[in-house]
Amino acid sequence: MNADDDDLRGQAKRNREAEEHRAALDAIQKRREEAAETEALRGEMEFARCLGAAPSLVSAFQRLKDQGRA
Repeated sequence: MNADDDDLRGQAKRNREAEEHRAALDAIQKRREEAAETEALRGEMEFARCLGAAPSLVSAFQRLKDQGRA
């Protein structure tokens, strides 16, 4: 009976370790997904910022162009 108890305790310990390992891997995957989402959002925000600056850039270029004609 003692050997069976040792086997069960060993199996329980391995199961706990495996569960902890899976939880750690899940946490890593979640952080990677969050980082990817953050980078995508940053890219979208930068693109939107550039689009917002476009009218002022166009008018600045127009002014330079107009000054070149004068």
